Amino acid sequence: MTWLLSLFFLAATWQLPAGEVAAPTADIEPPEGCSHAKTAIARAAAGAKALRLKSTDDPLAEQTDVLHYRLDFEVVPMTRFLGGSNTMTVRCLEDGVTAFRFWLHSAMSIASVRLDGSSAQWRRLDGATLEVELGRSFDADEVFELEVVYEGYPVTTGLASIVFETQNGSPVVSTLSEPWFSYTWWPVKEDSRDKATGEMLVTVPDELTVVSNGVLVDVDALLGDRRRFHWSTGYEMSPYLFAFSATNYTTFDDTFIFDQGSMPVEFFIYPGSDTSDNRNGWLLSVDMLATFGELYGLYPFIAEKYAIYQFPWGGGMEHQTATGQGGRSAFSEPLTAHELAHQWWGDMVTCATWSDIWLNEGFATYSEALWFEHKSGTPDAEALRTWMAVRRPTEYDDTVYVYDTSDVRRIFSGNYTYRKGSWVLHMLRGVVGDETFFAILDAYRQRFEYLTADTEDLRAVAEDVSGRDLSWFFDQWVYNGGAPAYSYGWQELEIDGQRYLEVSLEQTQDESPFTMPVTVETLELGASRSYTIWNDARMQHFLIPVSAAVDTVDLDPDDWILTRSLTAGAFQEGPPKVVAIDPAPGSALRAGEPLSVTLTFHEDVVINGPYITLRRIGGGEHDLEVIYDAQTLTATVTSRQPLAGGSYELVVSDDIVDVANGLALDGEMDVDGTSGLLPSGDGKPGGDAVIKLGVGGSRRPGSRSRPAQ
Repeated sequence: MTWLLSLFFLAATWQLPAGEVAAPTADIEPPEGCSHAKTAIARAAAGAKALRLKSTDDPLAEQTDVLHYRLDFEVVPMTRFLGGSNTMTVRCLEDGVTAFRFWLHSAMSIASVRLDGSSAQWRRLDGATLEVELGRSFDADEVFELEVVYEGYPVTTGLASIVFETQNGSPVVSTLSEPWFSYTWWPVKEDSRDKATGEMLVTVPDELTVVSNGVLVDVDALLGDRRRFHWSTGYEMSPYLFAFSATNYTTFDDTFIFDQGSMPVEFFIYPGSDTSDNRNGWLLSVDMLATFGELYGLYPFIAEKYAIYQFPWGGGMEHQTATGQGGRSAFSEPLTAHELAHQWWGDMVTCATWSDIWLNEGFATYSEALWFEHKSGTPDAEALRTWMAVRRPTEYDDTVYVYDTSDVRRIFSGNYTYRKGSWVLHMLRGVVGDETFFAILDAYRQRFEYLTADTEDLRAVAEDVSGRDLSWFFDQWVYNGGAPAYSYGWQELEIDGQRYLEVSLEQTQDESPFTMPVTVETLELGASRSYTIWNDARMQHFLIPVSAAVDTVDLDPDDWILTRSLTAGAFQEGPPKVVAIDPAPGSALRAGEPLSVTLTFHEDVVINGPYITLRRIGGGEHDLEVIYDAQTLTATVTSRQPLAGGSYELVVSDDIVDVANGLALDGEMDVDGTSGLLPSGDGKPGGDAVIKLGVGGSRRPGSRSRPAQ
């Protein structure tokens, strides 16, 4: 759902029953001087908690699975009347089920409730919830049918769950039930985790056309200048995605061609909006179906249709197989891309809880950027970067995960659910790489298609596909708030004929340091090169071997990280590192000869006392002589006795410090100490360099460990 809501519409047209307050839309930014709009927001924020339905807390919700809804009702726009029936086909999930709960607003009266054709006992628990006694105990896999006959004058709550309005003098009746307001106009088990197939038979005055989910089965002419539209879907969907809209639509269509066949793409537009520009805006969806199909897999409701219809809200709503779009953005390209992408992410795979709403909205918002990246047929990195800049949050402190789902405005936060949520996906792509990222999406789709999923489900898929622990990524970017602010500086060095780029990187934000791989891009004698550093501390220093003189240095040049700020400043001196070892770690030395190893540091160091030791694995330590040459920054390490055969560890202690700043050696090398990954260190002071050597074979001539270029 994308909301670019006209607040004048909110203030002027929402008719709220006594004691109820409309919950606001996402990312509301009232225009200056719009006092009515500001009042609407204040009222909405104050009353949102009173509207929440805690269906997922209902102990009976887990006992049943609604298989099918058959809604058959009439709408009278002039009087705002709606009445008819809903027949629910329900399967029991466990033994001993004796009651079933559904939801219907108290503004709607119930004429009868019938269980498998017979009258059933029911009672209202509160203004939303009703409980039906099943008359006996049902066991797992038993199925019953519950028919509820109801009528009334539905109220408008939430994001305006049902509205009776006009457009160009003609009536329009339209619904938008997200997140939990289906119950305001039809009897329903209001639990988005319980998906069901459905039919909607809507009777309206014969000058009106009805659009709804699925395929149009037939249109029947009825007495009294009325028509009944019968829509049906064989794909399961969450209750909030059931919808209809009725007005004097002008219709047009196109066809989406795919390898195995074709699918209709249908459009329902107000006559007053029917221009070639507006038609062309919506017709882009046919190309988008192909592009998103390449990225995400074939359109998930390919056996039915995709439709776009105009409705009274400003923005869009991704009703399954039929998207509503309205207001000034109704025909905009990004809105059309956003709502179509929801058919995959939101409708096919639906967030299991409203805490995980970013799985709907963050995915759809990122899909806008992916559309612009891929619309030409060739990936356009600059288009991706440009659109992600458009979708950059203006605030960073709060979390993508919604901890307080009683606040509808917080659920649909533009900054956190939509924008920051989209950046989470963008950064995940940057961390794992393109091929793995889209493989993650493919696996996520296959594992949860036509089901619901939560954030941990996505994380598990991402870890399975990438083969990496990504808890650090989801913890900091989804479950915690904030964003890093980077300040960096650099200098060049040349040591023993090898050029180095030294980068100091500081995180200056108030929050704890973020962990991210960061790209450093250089211009070396006119040639662009990229390096990746692993940043996980408030201050780190990285020593990068380069092939030529460095002209410029850019950090995260392609904007893969959501940063508060990124500033190039003065270089700050860091800890010393080991840059060369001769012979190389892992070398096989000749038994019966003394050890002779040369270590090269990148800065002048102080070596006092037994800061370099040698021990035989399973044996004792050897007496060493260490001679340090400050001119060449080298320490020559010699054992006073010949070495016997075996495995040895040469430990260069982090008691060694920098002469200028007193910082301890940054000595870590690699996991097993045999490959001699150099320069040493993780960017932070402290950490011994542990060098493994073997004695017993003939030494490989000329073996010396130096950094690869």
